[in-house]
Amino acid sequence: MSLYGTMRTGVSGMNAQANRLGTVGDNIANSSTVGYKKASTEFSSMLLPSSGGSYNSGGVQTNVRYSINEQGSFSYTTSTTDLAINGSGFFVVTGADGTEYLTRAGNFEVQSDGTLMNAAGFTLMGYPYEEGVDPTIVINGFEGLSEINVTGGGLQATASTSGSLEGNLPENEAVGYTKSSSVVAFDSKGNSRLLDYVYTKTAQNTWTLDIQYEGTSVTGITPVGSTTGTATGNLYSAAAVGDVVTTSSIAYGSDGEAHTLTYNYTNTGANTWDLEILDGTTSIGTQTGLTFDATTGALTSAPTTLTTTANGTLGALTIDFSALAESTSVSSVAAQSDGNGTAYELSFDGAGVLTTPTSVTTTQQSIDGATLNALTIDISALTELGADYSITGDVDGKGASAVDSVEISSDGIVSILYENGQSVPTYRIAVANVQSPNNLTSLAGNVYSQSQDSGVVVMGYAGNSGYGEILSNTLEDSNVDIAEELTTMIEAQRNYTANSKVFQTGSELLETLVNLKR
Repeated sequence: MSLYGTMRTGVSGMNAQANRLGTVGDNIANSSTVGYKKASTEFSSMLLPSSGGSYNSGGVQTNVRYSINEQGSFSYTTSTTDLAINGSGFFVVTGADGTEYLTRAGNFEVQSDGTLMNAAGFTLMGYPYEEGVDPTIVINGFEGLSEINVTGGGLQATASTSGSLEGNLPENEAVGYTKSSSVVAFDSKGNSRLLDYVYTKTAQNTWTLDIQYEGTSVTGITPVGSTTGTATGNLYSAAAVGDVVTTSSIAYGSDGEAHTLTYNYTNTGANTWDLEILDGTTSIGTQTGLTFDATTGALTSAPTTLTTTANGTLGALTIDFSALAESTSVSSVAAQSDGNGTAYELSFDGAGVLTTPTSVTTTQQSIDGATLNALTIDISALTELGADYSITGDVDGKGASAVDSVEISSDGIVSILYENGQSVPTYRIAVANVQSPNNLTSLAGNVYSQSQDSGVVVMGYAGNSGYGEILSNTLEDSNVDIAEELTTMIEAQRNYTANSKVFQTGSELLETLVNLKR
């Protein structure tokens, strides 16, 4: 037996226990490090060949193993950019040298340039993302990744493109009744633009809807001035002299302005009536001596048309009243004119349900260097019932607004929240894994790189194909067990002492051997 070999074996044992104490020290020092994975020291024997009854002592060698695949517990925080992975996978981060690494340390903070950097100085990577469209990933590489930036380019504005209306138009209002409501739309620069929705009753079950900006119609409908009209219906044959029967209709000026025309029929004697047509309070035409057959009730007098005088933009109208009649039934008369304004005509059925159209559009407008997009407004929910006017509506789009906060979903989608309530998904966090995580190469900063034994890096999405979900407002704690480490430290201390005794004993025996010469 070699005394020198005995001493070398003792030294080997002390070195091994010193390595073990080193990993214990690292573990205890990093017991509060986010995402830290504990190291442990494994021992294997070193044997030398022995022969002829002579034993050659070998020693022990150590190998450091990291429990990378062992998940730590979770701590919950108030920061949405504190992230943890519940399950398999690693965040992909980049260092100052531009190299990509893997890590479980998700204590990310927003930097002045908008990037997300953890406490070790590594920046979170992800794929640019559009809502509803998953980015294309390179499964076995980091191509396509970019640094996640949550500044959103500063202020954000979204131009309006569509809207909706719902509610009731009062069925029992007279022809010519007008009511308006306003909604806010947003142009290409985020400026708010007030649109007025103007409703006008033009006939039974018929309304018009004009959409105006600062008093000017933006429907794009070309106005056509009225030129003709008709007066129809029944006059009560037993009406007293002086009784007046009234109806109204809408006619249009050449500029599309709606004129409410009032038709007044006055009983002047047996089977005889006079007709006067007014535009507002201005009389624009009269026809006296409308005479009806006492037996059949048919109009017998001539002429059967009346030409009115022009009034402002409203031109002269030729009114045909040949279809008027007189009977013992209650008076019920109506009138209508051709032409149209800049408004859409809304038609309702007998149940008050809108039949046509179900949507209306506006034209694109250039306003002070900005563009107010053409809008498509859904009006299918409008009704005409015997209830009060009650219209509500909305238009999409958002005004210019600054970034307020960041929201990260369990599948890794990073959405920027603006002060106006708008949420814009911009990135999807990259998640990676390898076949043998414990064989990754551990580097300073609590990051890992691929090694020959770990297998290749495989990219994926959180919550899919075996990858864990991402938890926001959460950090993964170190998986170090302090009690276990202290126990290991005591064992290493005792074993180190025992190995030192082997060395000391070998030294004493060697000294005894030397002293034999004396």
